[in-house]
Amino acid sequence: MPHRATAQELRSELMAPEAPKRVHALHLLELELEHAASTAASRELEALTARGIPFYSPQDPAYCEWVAKAISLWERVQYEHEHPMPVMKASHQRAQRARAIATERARICKGIRV
Repeated sequence: MPHRATAQELRSELMAPEAPKRVHALHLLELELEHAASTAASRELEALTARGIPFYSPQDPAYCEWVAKAISLWERVQYEHEHPMPVMKASHQRAQRARAIATERARICKGIRV
């Protein structure tokens, strides 16, 4: 199993003065998207990575903000991938509730089968 980068490792690579390290970090962000479900965070991260790395200047607040946003989105996508939300449609919930009501009525009126 390949090593999965941590947020700290990604941040240090995105802030590295060597361009290949920054490109590698961007590639890791894109790889995370391959295994992620389509959520708001994954779509936002995809849009962020599609534009590429902005002009590198570690002292520039805009670049630091871009790195912080990339790391934040990456963490959210990872969390959502590891803890998926169960999907239950309202129709399924209504059907369950209708069955529960019918079962309760059958218990009250003995002899009636549902």
